[in-house]
Amino acid sequence: MKSIGILLLILGIVGLLLNLIFWLPAQFNLIVAVLISVVCLAAVWGGGRLSQPKTELATQPAGKYEPMAQPAQWTQPAPGVMCPKCGCQIMPGQQFCGGCGSSLVSYCARCGAAIVSPSRFCGSCGFRLS
Repeated sequence: MKSIGILLLILGIVGLLLNLIFWLPAQFNLIVAVLISVVCLAAVWGGGRLSQPKTELATQPAGKYEPMAQPAQWTQPAPGVMCPKCGCQIMPGQQFCGGCGSSLVSYCARCGAAIVSPSRFCGSCGFRLS
């Protein structure tokens, strides 16, 4: 297939060159040469993908649907933990407020341990926070 495509490509290029050199009737010869070139390009660089057999997508049918043993349950965050600046509810482990973007983590002046707002005392050394 590639040898035929290469031959047609060469013939198409020769036809274009003859049109340019001898100024043959441009409409007919140019159209034929362009069509031959397009077919050649598709045959040579297409790699014969259109002639390859199709493969099956799945070799086995999908298994039976099995529901989860225990459905997921929604848990409500603990009430009372609010952002000190905007009052938005804070989820456990959050380092920044989702409402105003303020930092919820501060550091103890005495021991340097991370303190999550709204704490009044350091959890590591017991230092009273301002």
